[in-house]
Amino acid sequence: MHRVVSTLDFKIFQPKGLLSTQVQGVWSASVSPQGSNDIKRWLHSDACSGILFNLSSEIYLNDTPLPPGVLLLPVSKQAQLITLPPGSQVVGVRFHPAMSFSIFGTLYDQPTTLKVEDDFSFALYSLHQQLGNVQGHYAQIIALYRWLHKIIDSSNMIPCSLIKALNVLSPNMTLGSLSEYVPLSQRQTERQFQRWMNMTPKYYQRILRVKSTLNFLRYNPDTELADLALSNGFTDQAHMTREFKQIAKTTPRQYSKLVTYDKAV
Repeated sequence: MHRVVSTLDFKIFQPKGLLSTQVQGVWSASVSPQGSNDIKRWLHSDACSGILFNLSSEIYLNDTPLPPGVLLLPVSKQAQLITLPPGSQVVGVRFHPAMSFSIFGTLYDQPTTLKVEDDFSFALYSLHQQLGNVQGHYAQIIALYRWLHKIIDSSNMIPCSLIKALNVLSPNMTLGSLSEYVPLSQRQTERQFQRWMNMTPKYYQRILRVKSTLNFLRYNPDTELADLALSNGFTDQAHMTREFKQIAKTTPRQYSKLVTYDKAV
């Protein structure tokens, strides 16, 4: 019997203008129902959070089953494996750092299915139904984008000091020098990061380092890893490997091999 391999169809729109400072991307994905295998993808950590609308059957994030419905996602601190069975349909929005707390006023420690009876502020289940009724990725993205335009203005403003810290903090920056740009003490800055992002500035910088290195390796998989470690703020290659294992759930060498293989096939 001929085995039909599942395929993933994925579309993403990155806003320009008004929403670009709040929204990283609006996306839609589906897996062909005729396939016989699940689609598995690693979602790299980015210190952001978002909303996932599961329009079909149960999917998995790591080992956690996520039922159909509206799922509020935690701030991403480590890479996570998403598993999409044949026939899956999911739509979502990814906010920039701190924006999810700005809109909803709370953060989640794990993917949380919003209860219908708790959905009184943003009509997310009405939007979930609308997304299920329209056909095609772009129609779903447009519907979600229009909803974002309605609710973003009603969100609380992120403190200017936190926005400044997020804008200036880089992988190679000394954390102590943040005080040169942000009119807060180190303890006050840490409290803002914990309140709005559920992490410290130091951990956020660790994510930035790994994310920056992953992006570089994607296009330069043959780079000498020892040199790459030093240029991205790691003390040495061993330090970079430890950070990758914790945050990206892989090693730089494994990721380089994967990128090289993907380019070859």
